[in-house]
Order: sequence, then structure tokens, then C-alpha cells
Amino acid sequence: MDAINKAFEIFELFLHSETDLSINDVSAQTKITYPTAHRITSKLVKRGYILQPQKRGKYSIHPAKLAEFIGIIRKKLNIRVIASPYLHELSETVNEASLLAVRHGLIAINIEVVNRSLIHVVPDSTTLNLYCTGAGKVFLAYMSEKEFNAYADGLVMLPRTAKTISNKEELAKEIIQIRRNGFAIDDEENELGLRSVAAPIKDWEGRVIAAISIIGLTTRITKTRLQELAPIVKDYALRISQAMSVKTQSDKKA
Repeated sequence: MDAINKAFEIFELFLHSETDLSINDVSAQTKITYPTAHRITSKLVKRGYILQPQKRGKYSIHPAKLAEFIGIIRKKLNIRVIASPYLHELSETVNEASLLAVRHGLIAINIEVVNRSLIHVVPDSTTLNLYCTGAGKVFLAYMSEKEFNAYADGLVMLPRTAKTISNKEELAKEIIQIRRNGFAIDDEENELGLRSVAAPIKDWEGRVIAAISIIGLTTRITKTRLQELAPIVKDYALRISQAMSVKTQSDKKA
């Protein structure tokens, strides 16, 4: 597990914890060594994510940072409301789960999941790595070259499965392909037995603001069907993008 993943694991522990935590608690619950847990938590304190009210006391999520996250999520809810009917229609059309994700820094976050297939295929975590998920790779593909290089240079791409891309050069090649095709594929790269295909949702200025994807079991979504689903996902992403543009323009006139 690389340092970034450890930092997110510790942060998510504080985010979901109903009580304050000591470093011993953090180490025990994450299985991260005490010195590493202490070092990462201290950095999170300095960055304002974690609060330690008393010296040598326990730690908790910083209320100010939590309020900031709530504000960000509220801004994202507009796209969730607009995209929701399209997600339901898409899931029903292909009889698979459909997801809506937004990017927050170095991760993506699922903010809406619709599953008409009645088969549980969605990962338990709402956070997604960018380099090994369909939606995540969509966000990488539409980064600037400078931003992508900074991301890749600072990340240890440990494989989630045997199929996970684990080096910058291979990832860069796939990013070019994603830009060319307009969609991204996760072929058991994040979790064995699951495949997904994702496409970008853009605002009226052409900026990628979200990603829509279909995810399902490999027994249902074969590689052939994956290619058949790609244009469907692209079509729904375009329709949501157009709906977002109409809403934005109407808001500006109001």
C-alpha cells in the first residue's frame, strides 16, 4: 500500500468514526504501523483535515474541513439531480448498474448509483482510484498534460489485480486512446470479476465535470458486450451534458 492510499485510509477512518481516535486506535484499525500512522495523522493535522484539540490528546475530523466538504457536495448535487433520471433509464435499458462519479483531488467519488440488475456489483467504497477504474481514467484523460504528469509522478500505482496498469508509460498510452475513443474501460483492473465502461460529462464550456459508467459482472459484460455498451454510455453522457448546459444557461438568464 503506497503512502497516498494510507493517507486516504486514515482520513476515511476519521471521517466515518463516531468517536475521537488515538494513534493506537488508528494503527489498530488500519493495520498501519504506529510510526507511519502518527506521521500521516500529523500531516493531516497540519493540512487542516484532522483536529487535535489538546496536546497529546485524541484526534477527530476537523469541523471546518467537514463543512468545506459539505459545501462542495452541495454544489455537486445539481448534476446529481439532473443526471438521476438518465441513470435510471440507462440502468433499465442495459439491465446493469449505472454510476455517476465526480472528481475530488486525486480520487473520484460515486455520488449516485442505480442498479436495476438486482445483482450487487458496486464496490462498498464510494471512493475510486483514478488509474484503475473506468470513471477515474475518464478524469485522467481530460486533465492537462501538466496535471496528469504531476499525478503520475507522485503516485505509486500498486496493482489492485493482475490486470491493473502499474506504470506511467502504459497509463499514458491508454489515456491517449480514451481521448480518441471518448470512453474508458476497466477490465477487472480494480476488482476481479467486474468490468465497467465510462464516459465524460461536460459543462457548457467543454470541461469534464463528472463521469457516467456502467458496471457489471464479467459473466454478463463480456469483452464483446463491453464494446457494445460503450456507445450507449457515450450517448447518455452526451445527453446529460446537454441537459447540464441548458440548466446552466437558464440559471444565467434568471
